[in-house]
Amino acid sequence: MRKIDKTGLCLAAVLAALALASAYAALHFGWFSSPWQLAGWLVVGFAFVAAGLGVQGNPTPKNTNVHGDARPASESEAQAAARGDTKTAPLRDRTFSD
Repeated sequence: MRKIDKTGLCLAAVLAALALASAYAALHFGWFSSPWQLAGWLVVGFAFVAAGLGVQGNPTPKNTNVHGDARPASESEAQAAARGDTKTAPLRDRTFSD
């Protein structure tokens, strides 16, 4: 195992221990009347977290369709564009290959 794997495993173990300790404390102090009520609240909480992560984790990409011979600009082309030295033909005069 790599060092990062060991660190991640250690952090997961610490998080699991904290979760178990907090569940025991919640039941001990009477915050929940039974372990089933605690489990129900945890299921609802995890469902909200999973739904939130699902919405945040998959943004739709914008403008990913590229037609023709797309390529990065060379350094001389980029410098000319930065200076404003480039002249482009009007769109009506351009031809675009499919």
